[in-house]
Amino acid sequence: MKQDFITVKKFNFPTDVPVVQSYLMMRGIETYMKNMVTNQLAFPIGDIEMQVDSSDYEQAKDALIEGGFSQPEDFAELK
Repeated sequence: MKQDFITVKKFNFPTDVPVVQSYLMMRGIETYMKNMVTNQLAFPIGDIEMQVDSSDYEQAKDALIEGGFSQPEDFAELK
């Protein structure tokens, strides 16, 4: 079965990822990091994308807003 992933948040620095990732994991939302290894192996270039399964998108979006990690308007450009 093919999974579709949707980006819910973008990061410029790898050090910003763990807190948000842990928060979503505590809420039962599995995350996938796109471009994370590239940013850890080389000079951080940004554009790290936190992705979730498409079935978890709304729950992740609501959790990020509730946790203060995102604003509702942040999702207009990511969808």
